[in-house]
Amino acid sequence: MNFKKLTSIFIIVITFFSCNDDKKTTQSPLVNGTTITLRNTLTDGFPETPYPQLPLFVDGLSEGDFDEEATLSNTSIEFATALKQDNVNFSPVPGTVPPFIVNISGLYKIDFTENSISFELLPEESDSFWGPAVFNEGPYASGKFDRYYFTLSKAHNIKGFTSNNPAVNLRLDSDTSFVVELGEGYEIKPGLSFTVNLN
Repeated sequence: MNFKKLTSIFIIVITFFSCNDDKKTTQSPLVNGTTITLRNTLTDGFPETPYPQLPLFVDGLSEGDFDEEATLSNTSIEFATALKQDNVNFSPVPGTVPPFIVNISGLYKIDFTENSISFELLPEESDSFWGPAVFNEGPYASGKFDRYYFTLSKAHNIKGFTSNNPAVNLRLDSDTSFVVELGEGYEIKPGLSFTVNLN
């Protein structure tokens, strides 16, 4: 076999493996560098309501006022303190207790890779805002949903998912948006974490 033929075979082999590498990259469920916008809503005996428009917040905020944005990276945490808000006009019992200003700590650390989404609960039971709001209420009843909407700047390639928490669901709304739903049976306890694996 002459040198010219060997060179041709070498080029073909390199091209083949390069193409396979490209396919692996494009087939990842999510794409590194994608801009992600997060919006949270709650349904609990009332219609689905965006986080800033819950009755507890008395400023007449619009539904997107607490939206958060990050860039997907395999080496950093996208939403280190999701739902954190400062200087919010708040009343625990609207119409009865006069509103006052509060600083709300983050509820979850949300970490993305191209193949997974991990949630880790941040506050302790002693947290002045989240303690009374989310701890010791027991498992979510049927019809209660805490939803995390993620809108992407690049199309995803999600075909399915698994989760290590059976009360967690992933809903695909379009090729650039999906929702992580925390539903019936979900229970908030200190040290809570779960992962959604994408495929």
